[in-house]
Amino acid sequence: MEKYCVSENYTIKEVLAQFESANDRVAIVLNGNKKVVGVVSQGDIIRALSAGMSIYEKVSQIIQSSFLHLYEKNMEKAYEIFKKKKISLLPIIDKNGYLSDVITNSDIYIYLENK
Repeated sequence: MEKYCVSENYTIKEVLAQFESANDRVAIVLNGNKKVVGVVSQGDIIRALSAGMSIYEKVSQIIQSSFLHLYEKNMEKAYEIFKKKKISLLPIIDKNGYLSDVITNSDIYIYLENK
């Protein structure tokens, strides 16, 4: 799960490196208390860089604080969200805002194979 997470204090450059290591295009952003504060996507970074932002700026300046998530791991609901929204990562957060799980494209493929 940690491979999909970044700190809100990461620079854009560090987030890009995280994308490379996780082989994904989105990261879940955590604050110092490890609570989920948003997500950041490759598209968010491209838009920020296109607007003149430096790769050394903090990712906290460009995170999407309104994001898709579930409060429990429900693969049927997750599949519907993945299908409609064309996402690649869906955080599962508890009622206190902490990350409890992550659903990826691979999880959806496995779910569909076993259905």
